[in-house]
Amino acid sequence: MSHAWMVFAAAAALVSASGSKPRNTLKLPSFRGVAEVRSGIPGRLRLYMPAIAENPEAARAMKAQLESAGAIIEVQLNERTGTALFLYDPEQVEAAVVEGAAIRLMGLDAEINRQPVSRMESGLRTLWDAVNHGVMEATGGLMDARMLTGSALTVAALRGLITGGAKGPGALTLLWWAANVFRRRGND
Repeated sequence: MSHAWMVFAAAAALVSASGSKPRNTLKLPSFRGVAEVRSGIPGRLRLYMPAIAENPEAARAMKAQLESAGAIIEVQLNERTGTALFLYDPEQVEAAVVEGAAIRLMGLDAEINRQPVSRMESGLRTLWDAVNHGVMEATGGLMDARMLTGSALTVAALRGLITGGAKGPGALTLLWWAANVFRRRGND
């Protein structure tokens, strides 16, 4: 009996999920945290743009410029939520052009084009910076973490070459790693 109940619940969830309409029917690109498409149908586009709340003067200037263009009927700004509703004539302009113009007029195109960094990579960079500062302080500025890592790999490689029976990566592999550590100066 419990199996029948689970099958019924799964079927009900599937039916309710398949009946929901997609919010971005125009298939516009959405840029998380910069210009997110909240909903889009022909003639109506809602974007979440935190810059609207952060810079209301720029948002009002964007609104005025878009409304004066002719194809955009109205722009409704909500500075508290950071959203903008664009009502436009789909016969005269495409939704992607409206989105692109709003992004450009708000000065967000550079932020969108910036290479994204994952939270994990950002955390590892923070950890590496902390280790680097610790090594610099411990050595009185003689070495940083990169120099220490490269030196340790070089010593391990030389030791493996001398003893001939290293129980780890081969000496040439360690030297290759060390060379790469020393070579990557600008890419932390």
